[in-house]
This record gives sequence, C-alpha cells and structure tokens, in this order.
Amino acid sequence: MFEQEIDHNAFNQPVGQLIDWQPPQWPPANTLRGRYAALERLRPEDHTAPLWNQIDAPQHDALWTYLPYGPFPDPASFSAWMTTLEDSTNALFYVIHDLYGQPLGQFALSSIDRQHGVVELAHVLFSPALKQSTIATEAVYLLLEHVFTLGFRRCFWKCNALNEASRRAAVRFGFQFEGVFRQAMVVKGRNRDTAWFGVTHTDWRRAQDAYSRWLDAANFHADGKQKQSLRTLMRGNQI
Repeated sequence: MFEQEIDHNAFNQPVGQLIDWQPPQWPPANTLRGRYAALERLRPEDHTAPLWNQIDAPQHDALWTYLPYGPFPDPASFSAWMTTLEDSTNALFYVIHDLYGQPLGQFALSSIDRQHGVVELAHVLFSPALKQSTIATEAVYLLLEHVFTLGFRRCFWKCNALNEASRRAAVRFGFQFEGVFRQAMVVKGRNRDTAWFGVTHTDWRRAQDAYSRWLDAANFHADGKQKQSLRTLMRGNQI
C-alpha cells in the first residue's frame, strides 16, 4: 500500500494533492565523489579499455543475460557499443570508480522526464569486483542523492522479472516494489516480464539516513565487514 495525500474537488471526487514544485535542471556533468566511490560521465576514449579488462572473460558473460545487449566478442565491438552510449540523447552514462581511479562498472540516468520530475536508474553493469561491494552501494547513494538534490520527485528501477539479483538489489538500495508488467518486452528473442521499483523524494528522506548510517566508518569492523546491513537500516527507517 502506497501512501498518498488526497484532496477532493468541488464534485467531491478524490484528486491528487496540489504541490509547489518546479521542474529540475538537466543533470550537470560534474563528478560525484564519496568516501569509497567516485562517479564521472562516460568517456569511451578513457574508459573502454579499463572496463573491458574488468569483464573480459568467458565466465563474465552471465553479466549480460538480462540486458538487451552483449556480451561482446572483442574489444572493438565493446568500444563501438560504448560510443553509442555516449551519443544517447536521453540517457547519461556514469562510470563507477574506486578512489584510486580504477573503473569498475557503469550505470545511467535514463528516461529523464524533467516535466514530471521522473528519472530511471538504468543500464546497470557491475563488474565482479564491484558486485555487493561498499563502492557499489555508495555509487547508488551518490546518484540518488544527486537526483533528489536536483529536485526530481521519483527515481525508478526496472528489470527482467526473472532477474532475482537485480530485484534484491533494488530493494536493498531503498526502492519499493511496485508491480510487474507482463509481456512488456521481447529481449534477445525471449519474452520479458518487467518488474518495477521506485523511490520518491519522500522515501529518500528516510533512505538517505539509512545510507548515511551504513556508510559511516563506525559501521565497519577493522576487516571491512559491516556491522549492520543496509537492508536492516532501511527496515528500521520503514523503507
């Protein structure tokens, strides 16, 4: 059940609440830095080779199973694909670095709708070194913080409904499950039902506190293991 404040019009019909809101600016190209991670806009000439090195192994082909593209057979085809990402008109791709400048993965702000203040966190490609890492979690935090600071009202995440890892990640990152669109797409010749998740600016006020507490150095043992999980902190904040 999603909470929504309801007004009624002169005919006693329920209508959405009036809001005092202005469309956000287009996301700027500034680099986002945290304690563990840094995000910068994709530059194929700089990022293609190091990203390819992170995923260039047959056992890594499973990274592409639920994506509508890939795997790529060689560096040239991967480079050509990266160039198309940079040229996208409605998706802004970010490379995820560790603090030593090593690219470990990428994702994008996509379906950018300034008129309604809605944006998608999409095209998530985490290398094996990035998956389930502190860097990955902070990278998502940095992008969500960026989005809601700009004034967007909603960020959504969608994935193949059979992609359990992506579904678990969405919930862990503070997105709420919103339903499944059946037979939504045909991807790589196969039917795809799409699971939808979302976080609103109201949700973010609570999720932001959970992220901050999780990322605090005091939440980690000397060996780097977490004391409290992000999921636990999200639940404590009723996310």
